[in-house]
Amino acid sequence: MKSNPMKNTHIHFLLILLVNLFLLGCSKSDNGPDGVASDYYFRFKVDGTQVSYKFTPDTQINLTGIIDHDNESGLHAVNIAGIDNIFETTLTNRLTIFLGDSNSFTTGTSYTNIEGQGDSTPDSLFSMGYFDEEGNLYSAGLNSTPTPLYDLATVQFTEITDSHISGSFSGVLKWYDTNGGTVDLVGSVIISEGTFKVPRY
Repeated sequence: MKSNPMKNTHIHFLLILLVNLFLLGCSKSDNGPDGVASDYYFRFKVDGTQVSYKFTPDTQINLTGIIDHDNESGLHAVNIAGIDNIFETTLTNRLTIFLGDSNSFTTGTSYTNIEGQGDSTPDSLFSMGYFDEEGNLYSAGLNSTPTPLYDLATVQFTEITDSHISGSFSGVLKWYDTNGGTVDLVGSVIISEGTFKVPRY
């Protein structure tokens, strides 16, 4: 089977974006964002229970927004992350959003993982993932299989500036077990009333 060069380029670009996010999150930055810590927030409800990640730049960069563009592939990518504590030894208490599209991302547009359910569905990547306090991953993505795996998830940007990104999000995220060679649904959570204002790096 021949590999798709364009798809490989997209994957490499997104991996570079992930590495940049990891490096930002692992150390305190001397060139921090404009404004003060209280300007930034990341809030949402999980099955009706409020969750809030406080921005703590004195010890960690746990709220981040990255927007990038790869000239070679033409891919525009956005990553929004809210993490309670980046120093946790396991992946817990965090929600991340990754979008990849051939068009630039704009404010006021409802981006969804299901075509026809919003203003736009990214043509390359839509991923919303939530790790709960036990490390279980609930997610939503593009439905690329004959039998849809994911329910509706939505992201909308309110502000995109040089210093910060703000917006809202919601969705039904699912936890699948793939250890036995099959895809088995374990559970799901409803993410509602999600809002964020994160520093842009």
